[in-house]
Amino acid sequence: MSSQVLVLHRRMRSPDADLLHCREVELQLAEDGRHVLLNRYVELYRHEHVSWCAIQQHRVPLARMVRWMVDNGEPVGA
Repeated sequence: MSSQVLVLHRRMRSPDADLLHCREVELQLAEDGRHVLLNRYVELYRHEHVSWCAIQQHRVPLARMVRWMVDNGEPVGA
């Protein structure tokens, strides 16, 4: 199963001339079709210095996420 990625948040900023800060949050359906993957990527790049990068992935059963949405979501007009 091929799953497309939904970009929930993407931000790039440069607070000063030699610094670049990138942040991205993505959501996608796992290959098994039963889990949702939330990927978080953060990178801090400074010209002529060591860069810093962090990638985190969270895996949640799709059924649990849907149950959470039903239990915690607000009803939308009838």
